[in-house]
Amino acid sequence: MTNTSSLDGCNIAIVGGDARQKEIAHHCQLCGANLYVVGFDQLALTEPGFTKMDSHELPYEELDAIVFPVSGVGEEGAVRSSFSSKPVTLDIECFKRLKTSCLLFSGIPTVWLEQLKRPVVYLMDEDQIAILNSIPTAEGVLWLLLQHTDHTIHGSTILVTGFGRIGMTIANRLKSLGASVLGGTTSSSEKARMSEMSIEPVDLDMIHSRMGTLDAWINTIPSDTVFSEDVLNQVSHHCLVIELASGPKAISSQTAESLGLRYIDAPSLPGIIAPKTAGLILASSIIERISSK
Repeated sequence: MTNTSSLDGCNIAIVGGDARQKEIAHHCQLCGANLYVVGFDQLALTEPGFTKMDSHELPYEELDAIVFPVSGVGEEGAVRSSFSSKPVTLDIECFKRLKTSCLLFSGIPTVWLEQLKRPVVYLMDEDQIAILNSIPTAEGVLWLLLQHTDHTIHGSTILVTGFGRIGMTIANRLKSLGASVLGGTTSSSEKARMSEMSIEPVDLDMIHSRMGTLDAWINTIPSDTVFSEDVLNQVSHHCLVIELASGPKAISSQTAESLGLRYIDAPSLPGIIAPKTAGLILASSIIERISSK
């Protein structure tokens, strides 16, 4: 981030989130913005340009942008915050006071955000961010595999379901470490790409026959209807299941527990494994959008 004045005079609210939000706030402040931070009461943030406050205290009429967490806003306006000792909740009525030019940013869509009836920039839908974000996600998957298995990745049989921007990077990293990687998809073009990468393509309609042979299964498909209970029942109890979808999920923690599966719900890996890098990726896009409007 080299432009230290591109947000001079801008009023930006950072609402909740994890260490990535802290990085976003830091870079916006370096660019000259006035930051109003909600859900950060456990952090000092004594530098000029930061003002801590509750959500109802925000100067909504004066805001040029609001940055919600990557996880968006939950039911009844609930916002996740890693740095708050108390719940963070938003009042949808307050958002009627926003000027029409105020930009809204979120990682993913949620029902609450759609109820605002305003345009929202969903950062995780953007190719540039998703591709760059796939790097810390893939490194996080490797970290989880090394932590939670008693064998090497080399020689393991690992299924990656979904072969979009994140799935492709994960499969590529696993293959480079010597794993036998299967790719689950219904797309003929994705199957062709898998074959080119020496990854075995498996049609999702035929996936049940392979589930009992896996050492690990990494899912990136945001759907709770792709895998039937019959398919999930075929998963070996020694297989480590890593769910990366923010929601809906292919397999819930409740289902995994009922089936006795080894399961990790990890939708926010970049914020855990590399928050500085992941935060900078998001901050760069946010600052570019605000400064160019």
